[in-house]
Amino acid sequence: MKPFLYRSSAILLTTSLLLPVASAHANTIAANKAVSVSAQGNLAALAASKDAKLSKDAALAIANRIVPSQGLELKSVSFRSPDSWRNFPEWSFSWEKKVPDKNEVQTYYSVSIHANTGELTSYSYHDQENANLPYAKRISYDEARKQAESFLATYNAGKAAQTKLYLRSAPTPKTPLYANSTYSFSFARVVDGIWFIENSAEVSVNSAGKVVGYSLMWNDDIQFHKPSSQISEDEAKELLKEETKPSLAYVIPWEAQGEMREKPVLAYTNPFQFVIDAKDGTALNQLLAPRSEASDPEPVSAKSLSARHKGKALSQEEAIRMASQTFNLSGYELRSAQYSESEYRGNRPVWDLSYEKKGSQDYDYAHVSIDAATGDIYSYSKRPNKPLAKDGTTRKLDTDALKEQAMDSIRKWTPTTAHEFYWNEHSAANVRPGDSSEQTLVFQRYVGDVLAASGSASVTFDAQTGEIVSYHAEIGKEKYPSQPPKHLSADKAADAWWDEAEIEAVYVMEQLSPEDQKKIQTQPSYIPKREAKLVYRASATLFDEPYFFDAVSGDWRSQSTGKTVALHRAAPSDLEGHPAAKELLLMYEYDALSLIDGKIVPEKTITRGEMIEMLMISINQGRFFPVYSAERKASFSDVSNQSRYFAAVESAVDRGLLDKQSSKLNPDEAITREELADMIVRALGYHNLAQYSEMFQSDLSDIANSKKRGSIVIATTLGIIPTDKQKFQPAASVSRADAAISFSRFLEKRSEQDTNPIVYR
Repeated sequence: MKPFLYRSSAILLTTSLLLPVASAHANTIAANKAVSVSAQGNLAALAASKDAKLSKDAALAIANRIVPSQGLELKSVSFRSPDSWRNFPEWSFSWEKKVPDKNEVQTYYSVSIHANTGELTSYSYHDQENANLPYAKRISYDEARKQAESFLATYNAGKAAQTKLYLRSAPTPKTPLYANSTYSFSFARVVDGIWFIENSAEVSVNSAGKVVGYSLMWNDDIQFHKPSSQISEDEAKELLKEETKPSLAYVIPWEAQGEMREKPVLAYTNPFQFVIDAKDGTALNQLLAPRSEASDPEPVSAKSLSARHKGKALSQEEAIRMASQTFNLSGYELRSAQYSESEYRGNRPVWDLSYEKKGSQDYDYAHVSIDAATGDIYSYSKRPNKPLAKDGTTRKLDTDALKEQAMDSIRKWTPTTAHEFYWNEHSAANVRPGDSSEQTLVFQRYVGDVLAASGSASVTFDAQTGEIVSYHAEIGKEKYPSQPPKHLSADKAADAWWDEAEIEAVYVMEQLSPEDQKKIQTQPSYIPKREAKLVYRASATLFDEPYFFDAVSGDWRSQSTGKTVALHRAAPSDLEGHPAAKELLLMYEYDALSLIDGKIVPEKTITRGEMIEMLMISINQGRFFPVYSAERKASFSDVSNQSRYFAAVESAVDRGLLDKQSSKLNPDEAITREELADMIVRALGYHNLAQYSEMFQSDLSDIANSKKRGSIVIATTLGIIPTDKQKFQPAASVSRADAAISFSRFLEKRSEQDTNPIVYR
């Protein structure tokens, strides 16, 4: 859902300013000029809307048919003129209802109406009273989809007829673990049977089945170029396959910490970063320019270069002198000098020098960052803090000339790492000379012949003067082997990615011309004509998170956690008709349970580790728990940092779900009923209360001697763990089915107590 925005071109009014004002006065106000909330604001809004087909009252009448305004107060009205972001005029209204005797909003609505067609363009709704829905009453994804389809058909039937639910932008979400979740749906535009994803209606539905958000992103003035003759999908597939040439890259999972951050994984990442022109089969990059013939990356330097400085670390005076000798800082005076003994760039000693232009009323600044040990320049910037002159012209910069100048600068300014920076296909694809006031060239870091997990050098040129106005060079702290480990070939990787690929024909918006880019920057009301090209593209299997192909093991691994993932989940063969099928599938969906010979085996006992993992996933909003660094000492001797359960167990210890009363946890042993009760009560935040077990009465005859009596009474009284009302059997094991049922009831009770519980030690 795209947020509801008041753009800078919108004119805002309060309800006290909704009375009509003579249009003669309105003609004196510029339509796009921001005006304060006053009588002048009312005049400005009228002036801005003078060319719109719908008046404020007509648009408000339409909005009132969408919002049940009884009991609500109209709080604001605004009008936004067309611009390059949304090329249609728009009336916007908002209502609220406050909690009686409190200055607190209970219910809120906002609605935007197309000021020419009367279509609904934006909608937002929140009701504080209905925010805490019981978990058991949440609707399913399919039910939410029907609500989204109904809303679109009811309130914008015209766009409903031109769109279809697009399912390839995001995977079907997992069953939510919280009642206050939201489902999002994208209804993409279809033109002559072909997807145009860049125009869509986005609808969000909450767990109660209420539409809480809607946004229309649409442009009716696009010219669609469908060729009179085009290549077939099969031909496009063969061309895409020919162009699919995965290359090796080192990867660091996003959540990796400590030792994991220092040991990148050799991988083949998603190779489908290009498209095929449907007209003639030309391979195009993401900017829709012809894809250049893939060539070997070109190093900035063929060899390692000598450092700019050797010996003792640079003093402040030496660093300042080196900066002034390297860059034109004439007219600038030093504002500050800061020294870091172990800065983030590979734990390097670095001087950061900041300058200000003498006597300048425009506050022109410059900055230089220098490695105190080598003299390498890590960053430099010198930009005037004032707009370009109106008559300033943008030169057409030659990419090859810029590249040579940038390479020469890297060799001179950062010589010790210049040999690690390379110009590659990615660099060339993102160069757009002459389309803005600046042009940036990016060089990526390589280790040998393999793209590094981090590190790059960027050089930015002023398009008018050709001067370098910004420079940045950085390598990470991770460690690489002298040679890549033995790995699978690029052909094997291509086959693996193509096993997960689908082909589709789509319209893609052409890039704006340099002239249009400039007009948009200088003329806020300028609306360029847009064109769309028909292309074929390949997309990989959708998954909960981005993933990569491990070049050594051949596994698919999460880009976030680094864990091995299964892109296709087999359905258990033994759950049909089982009374706990729904609950067991929930735990299987989140990988807390694994299949055994294709079966989930409901009567198999659940282990301590499995139950801890599922509880921690639920506490973390359905995401996995933190990734701990190598420095983290294991809380239990039998759950090392190599264990599947290490992160879950350590997170459970940190959040008070586990006590370190013994040296071992035995994660692969069956959990007992009293242990399950204690974990659940802790997860609900009632552990401190459970310590006063003498306060609780119970008819259960076998729990008097249990150290977890308080937790047992709370868990059974809440109906989370079932009993025969006579005995609890504290030491008995728990089947997967019983654990799944208890977990589901825990989710229900948690939503009744607090949608975001605090776990106390």
